[in-house]
Amino acid sequence: MLFGRAIESDPERPDAVTSIERSRTSEVAERTQSWAGRWLLANPSNFYPDAAGLLGCFYLKDTEGGLWVSSSPALIAQHAFATQPTVIDGRKLVYERGISWFPPPLSRLDGVQRLLPSQTLDLATGTPAPRSLMPPIEMSSDEDALIAWLTQTLRTVMSRLADAAEEPPWLGLTAGFDSRLMLAIAVSADLEVRPYTRLTERMPVADRVLPPRIAKRAGVQHWIRHEITSRSAMEERRGLLERHAGGHVSDGDARPYLTGARDGMDGVTFGGHGFAIAGGFNDWREFPEEMPEPEEAAALLMRSMGEPRGSSAAKGLTEWFAWVKDHPHPNLDWRDRVFLEQRQAGWLASKEQLFDMNRLERFPILNAATIYARILGLSAARRTGSSLQRRMIESLRSDLATIPFNPSDRMFLARYPHLVLRRRYRRLVKKAVQPLRRGAAARPA
Repeated sequence: MLFGRAIESDPERPDAVTSIERSRTSEVAERTQSWAGRWLLANPSNFYPDAAGLLGCFYLKDTEGGLWVSSSPALIAQHAFATQPTVIDGRKLVYERGISWFPPPLSRLDGVQRLLPSQTLDLATGTPAPRSLMPPIEMSSDEDALIAWLTQTLRTVMSRLADAAEEPPWLGLTAGFDSRLMLAIAVSADLEVRPYTRLTERMPVADRVLPPRIAKRAGVQHWIRHEITSRSAMEERRGLLERHAGGHVSDGDARPYLTGARDGMDGVTFGGHGFAIAGGFNDWREFPEEMPEPEEAAALLMRSMGEPRGSSAAKGLTEWFAWVKDHPHPNLDWRDRVFLEQRQAGWLASKEQLFDMNRLERFPILNAATIYARILGLSAARRTGSSLQRRMIESLRSDLATIPFNPSDRMFLARYPHLVLRRRYRRLVKKAVQPLRRGAAARPA
């Protein structure tokens, strides 16, 4: 049984559903390694998550021995507990501040666990068992071969996604590398997509100004989406989100849903999210090559993210680092695994629940174990700093590579002074408010 949408990324293999129909039960789990998307596979004895656990799989064994499983922690809390569940991580998540997720394998609720991508859930015992995160990582310096393989693989997924959709897929477009690479792959293969940009108050000026230029140069139409919802409607939606996500998404991350920026959009959207596993994330490359002991590693990650000492996030992180220590993956750098099993399976998987509440479905096109394994087989020096994405764009559509990537606001000061000054003002306000918030949080209740 397949929940969600899975698309076979190997052009030589049939689609996921056909693969299930033609395979023995014991063979299906191995075949999922080349499935892209956001999905959960169930057989009579186990649950298997997608490559980064983006569908989300929370589970709980109740006092009577029953097993409850859901992508929504709120549903488990509503139905499985006889009384109000105990909150073990009482942090209020704040957008882009500290560890803005509840680190798996824990959730914010006592007894409710979250299945890791490196685990399978045994339905008979209600306990997780280790599984391979991805195929063996074979280290290689052949960047050209990787680019050719990755281009063909992503074209296959895009083509099959377009065939399954009633309308051309939407493509979220920014001034960055990842979404521009997705556009370059699509237009170079004559695949029809609809690039769009969601205008927000907090976005860099480049993300507001450059996407229309990029789309025009690619020869495709560009759409603009605005935040439109009133404050009263936002409060109503905040209550609906709480009933679904159970406090696992910050208001800042939930803003596209709360403000109605995607209202009226149907079909499927995709982007380049997940490619940060190639480029490095949040300066984690500055961590030591050898993973420290679990408690020390948790403290190191918290310091790098600005999470206060003594935070309740430490418990989940420490438990996860202990799991990594006991179940390493050959040739997988622990710093890359932090991104995959914490940033993706923790933060992004919860954020993806926003799309459960709109008609628009987001498809994580890069989320396949084989894709991660091939990218991570390239040395860090050859893939960090978005160098891999840049080379791919240059090889596919060199004209798109001449438009600057993520330029600073200063570049637009002469032509768009009002946008630059407005953004500088918001930054000053944010800097002034944050120390006050930190001080308030530090005072005893």
